[in-house]
Amino acid sequence: MRDLVRGRPFSILYLSAAINDAIVLRSQLRNQGFGANVIHAVSIEMALSQAHKNALDVLVIDFGGHSGNLLDSILSEASARQYFELIPKIVLADVDEDAQVLPLYELGATAVITQESRLMPVLIREVMASMVMQEKNLLKKQLMGAEQRCQKLIDGSIEAVAYIQDGLHIYANRSYLDLMGFTEINDLIDEPLLDRAIGESAVRLKNFLKDEEGTDEFELRTEGGDHIKVIISASKASFDGEACLQLFVTRKQQNSVEVEEQLEFLARRDLLTGLYNRNYFFDQLHERLELIKVNEAEQGALMMLDITNSAALKKMIGTTGVDSLITEYGKEVEALVGGKGLVARHGAYSFLILMGKADLTQAEAMVRSLIGYAKDYFFTMGTTSVTVNIAMGYVLLDINSPPNGMELVDRAERATNKAAEQGINLAELYKPDLKTASDAEQEETWARRIKDALKENRFSLAFQPIVSLQGHRDPNRFEVFLRMIDEQGNPLRPMDFLGRAERGDLMHSIDRWVILSAIKEIHAGTKRGERIKLYLRISEQSLRDEEFAQWLVSRLASVRLPENLLVIQVRADTAGYLLKHLENLRGSIAPLGCTILIDGFGEGAEPFRLLDHLKTREIKISRTLLENFSQESANQAAVAHLLNEAAAREVQVIVPNVEDPATLQLIWPMGVDLVQGDFIQSPRNSPEFDFSQF
Repeated sequence: MRDLVRGRPFSILYLSAAINDAIVLRSQLRNQGFGANVIHAVSIEMALSQAHKNALDVLVIDFGGHSGNLLDSILSEASARQYFELIPKIVLADVDEDAQVLPLYELGATAVITQESRLMPVLIREVMASMVMQEKNLLKKQLMGAEQRCQKLIDGSIEAVAYIQDGLHIYANRSYLDLMGFTEINDLIDEPLLDRAIGESAVRLKNFLKDEEGTDEFELRTEGGDHIKVIISASKASFDGEACLQLFVTRKQQNSVEVEEQLEFLARRDLLTGLYNRNYFFDQLHERLELIKVNEAEQGALMMLDITNSAALKKMIGTTGVDSLITEYGKEVEALVGGKGLVARHGAYSFLILMGKADLTQAEAMVRSLIGYAKDYFFTMGTTSVTVNIAMGYVLLDINSPPNGMELVDRAERATNKAAEQGINLAELYKPDLKTASDAEQEETWARRIKDALKENRFSLAFQPIVSLQGHRDPNRFEVFLRMIDEQGNPLRPMDFLGRAERGDLMHSIDRWVILSAIKEIHAGTKRGERIKLYLRISEQSLRDEEFAQWLVSRLASVRLPENLLVIQVRADTAGYLLKHLENLRGSIAPLGCTILIDGFGEGAEPFRLLDHLKTREIKISRTLLENFSQESANQAAVAHLLNEAAAREVQVIVPNVEDPATLQLIWPMGVDLVQGDFIQSPRNSPEFDFSQF
């Protein structure tokens, strides 16, 4: 919704006693990327003047206890009502009881805002509603014009067209009149179509017209008394602004339907078994993959079933017998699958099965059913009875599956071959061997693992304390690190999964999880009587995403952090490319208890130029400057210079990577305030540390 509003300019008339209210609202909207024109008015007369000059989308009334009187006046005066009656009207009222709120709705308020924090989402919603109404009116006019043009085309069409309302003819073109034997349209108007139906067609036509949409064949009587067979296609339409049915009527050509049905059958079906053929199956597989791409809930499963003892069967019942077995067995498989999927013949002795909206549990249930049936099945030819041995392989289809149907069938075939190698009547779920799999298969597998970890809550946070050397122990500061465990409960290194998550476009989900988890920790600390301040990292993908910024602002507005207890760390090299975006983001989140820190600070010729543009008050020194710190005098001098410059600018500095006592002894006299590192304490599973020791 916000993206639709953000892409279009809109106007708000702000009716209040103070012009600053309108200026503040305009600034908030512009900071969030909305092209809003906020017009101020202090009276109804001024509001009318502005409405006369400007096209308005929303009216905001902010006059405290007098808002109701103003709203009543606006909607009771004819001169004002013509401008304001149809646009949304938002009233800001310092009330919270139904007895005070309900009268405002009765006077015509679209929404009543009792808390200022709710104004922005309600305002955007109402702007969207106003835009939708404007578009609806425009489309209505366009529709009327289109219907007029269509009417001209229908009048000149060689295809017979009629309009039916309540079963009566209300209009027909020349072709329809000629087909039914009428000379003038007036002879047909108000005649029931059912009066033209013959025999059993009358009952079917009555039901057909009730259904309002569809295609069927009927026998009708013309005005001259001839009996004709016609194909009628019905759809909902409007004529002169009233709802009706539009009928396209075609005289049936003998055998045309039968020929079409036969050609369609041959195009889709295997000639031996009557099952669907490979071409049709691949078309359906492609459609399933397209649906999954649009909607992740549209998952599925692809299966291959191979009869593995075909050579032995040929020796016992011959080629003709095997053909009969394949036909019979294929139909049995199709019956078992039923409406849950599609069955096609694949190779000489194999079948493909496509299940829609099937998860792993449903796929496994179908596999067990098919294998169980194979164990009990036998085929008899003459006096000879034989059994079949099968192998099955199956592949799950989801948003990470490759779009190439041949690749997916190849995977199912590899899984089938693996099952056949292991024994008789066995099945195998396709799982790539990460040692030999292609890069695409590895990325696909990792994407699924990461999604499963998010669903199964296998991500966690680790916390490393950031301590003050100047005795500033409130709040308790921690940097947040992300951890993940695999399916067996073993910890994974961040380098093992973060790169995969970025390439799989999953960092947005992970970043949101990290932020929500950090907010929970802050609130948990507050309940314990602790003020916890958390520093966390967000991916560049999320930082560049405007939708993520909107989500963050909305989430922070709803949780209401008591002060700046959440800090987003942005690397200096990344910040240099996102200055304007980050400055807007900082301005939006700072009042909501969140701020930005520049990480990796100090490299380059003029690092402090970055702070001239992005006016953040916290930096973290680059870890490169702290390598071998106790032996590198150049690094010591560079850090001392950064600390002096930061102190002059009143910028707080965090020195990370304090890994030994020598480093701590060197930086302490430099006047640094905050330090962190494994020498202080390595990351732990909970935000716990005795800050009193520093």
